[in-house]
Amino acid sequence: MGDLCTCWDAFNNVLVFQHNEIKSSFDMSLHVIGLMFKVTLYKHLVGVVSKYALMHITEEFERVRHVGFDSEHCGCVLRATHGFPCACELVRYGMGIIPLNEVHVMWTRLSFSEILSSDYLLSCPFNMNLISF
Repeated sequence: MGDLCTCWDAFNNVLVFQHNEIKSSFDMSLHVIGLMFKVTLYKHLVGVVSKYALMHITEEFERVRHVGFDSEHCGCVLRATHGFPCACELVRYGMGIIPLNEVHVMWTRLSFSEILSSDYLLSCPFNMNLISF
C-alpha cells in the first residue's frame, strides 16, 4: 500500500533484484563448470547452455534406463514444456555427445541485450513528469 511513487520504487527494486539474480546465474553458467558436467556427453553444452538446463537434462538422462526408445512410455514432457531432449531422445547419444541443436535456443541465451542495461532503469520522478493529468 502506498502512493504511486512508493509502489513504483518498490516494484523497480524487485525488478533490479531479479535482474541481478538472473545475471549472476548467467555468469555461473558461463564460468563455473560442475564436476558432473565435465563428461563427454555435455561437451557441446557446457558454457553455452544454462546450468538450469544442464541439471534438467541430467535428471532426464537418469530416466533413460527405464524408458529406452519408447516415446509412449517417455511422454516427451520435457521436450514439449522446456525444449530439452527427453529420455527417449537422449538414449540415442548413450556415451556420445549431445548436440547443441537438441536444446531450445532460449536456453543458450546467457546475457542481456544492451537495451536492458542499468542506464535504462526507470525512476519514479522522471516518469511522473511524463504523466499528464
